[in-house]
Amino acid sequence: MDREDVLPTPPTGTPLPTVVGERYRLDRSLGNGGMGEVFEATDLTLHRSVAVKLMSPSLVQDEPARARFLREARALAQVNSPNVVAVYDAGEDAERPYLVMELVEGTTLERELVRSGRVGPARAVAIATDIASGLAAAHERGIVHRDVKPSNVFLTPSDAAKIGDFGIARLERPDATLTLTGQTFGSPPYMAPEQATGGKVDARADLYSLGCVLFQMLVGRRPFSGDDAVSLVYQHVHSTPPRVDRLVPAVRAELGALVASLMAKDPDDRPASAEEVRRALESVPTEPIAPPTTTATAVLPRRALELGQRRKPWWPVAAVILGAVALLALLVALIAGGNPGPASSPTQQASTTPSSLASSSSPSGAPPQTPEAAGAALLALTQQLQDAGAIDHKLASDIQHAVDEVLNGHGHGHEGDAGNTLNDLKEKIAEAVDHGTLSAANGRRLTDGIDRLEQTLNSEGD
Repeated sequence: MDREDVLPTPPTGTPLPTVVGERYRLDRSLGNGGMGEVFEATDLTLHRSVAVKLMSPSLVQDEPARARFLREARALAQVNSPNVVAVYDAGEDAERPYLVMELVEGTTLERELVRSGRVGPARAVAIATDIASGLAAAHERGIVHRDVKPSNVFLTPSDAAKIGDFGIARLERPDATLTLTGQTFGSPPYMAPEQATGGKVDARADLYSLGCVLFQMLVGRRPFSGDDAVSLVYQHVHSTPPRVDRLVPAVRAELGALVASLMAKDPDDRPASAEEVRRALESVPTEPIAPPTTTATAVLPRRALELGQRRKPWWPVAAVILGAVALLALLVALIAGGNPGPASSPTQQASTTPSSLASSSSPSGAPPQTPEAAGAALLALTQQLQDAGAIDHKLASDIQHAVDEVLNGHGHGHEGDAGNTLNDLKEKIAEAVDHGTLSAANGRRLTDGIDRLEQTLNSEGD
């Protein structure tokens, strides 16, 4: 795969040196990070392509930053793992520290998720296993990454995962802890609660971030959404996302439980180490659960299925009981030798009872539709359109998120919020039709499904 896929290529603001360390010729910029700029370069001694990170000029005079850069470079060079981007060399050129690393052929997990939305359980677990293996190797050397996220996970052409960009990593050994106390680094969508609040950060913060990444791979969206870092940080500290096995029926409960444990608010409630996570991922079942008999229930959250089972119609059972009573009465009358005429009265009553019971629910004899069933039907239609390539992935994800939101909020005083959520969803569908990314016919089908869901919510509220 083209190396253009490795990282974005923004224009560099400083002129490039020709050669760094009298050995590495800088060919082009691959992007800027927190600690400096990364270049594709050529090792003039070994005649191979490498990646060279030059410390940002603004940090060159910051002695603690320089010390951290070089200490972490030396520590990373000792990490021997196929799942960590290898460090080949480090030094200084014109008093500017540099780091020479493996140039990964392939793409990033972030770009993969943008293209595909989400990945299947088996592949998600395989990628997460590689990440856990790389983290275990780094943690063993006392290095905490503190910025595990899809853009820092590289996928090779053989689909192996490698962790890169340890630019804000922290050395946890007593003689090498150089980060200032209370200093917060990381990416808000994947940040552990203790990291977000400036608390003590150890290897378990990386496990929380890994849980967020695994959640996104399985569900197709991040655990929390928000327009700003403050909102995201608040949710990481105070909110618990739904379990992935309830959002995606193909995910088994064992995997859902593991993701939930990785994202526990208290570090003590998470797995003890990345190695423990790696072993758990290797043993967790990933075979998809056999789909139910109907398409609607195939995408229905487990909680909704349980509610639907408790709401099975009762009138067929009543009809059977009444029919048995009538038959018994008729047999008693025949045995007694009495006039069968009066005995026919219970029979007639039994024959009319089921009809009267059925008419109390709906003209067709079916029980009223529940919000869960209406939501399942809408999700089934959305999945059908997505499989056929007839709907944009972003819109499909918005529909899934909205249905989950209104079903979880239903019955807890959020009827008004549910109505606003569904109206917003209708507007998005209308915009998709206007932009030509969704046909008018499919737009009407989706809108009808939303209307049915709204009607069931309102009928239960009444």
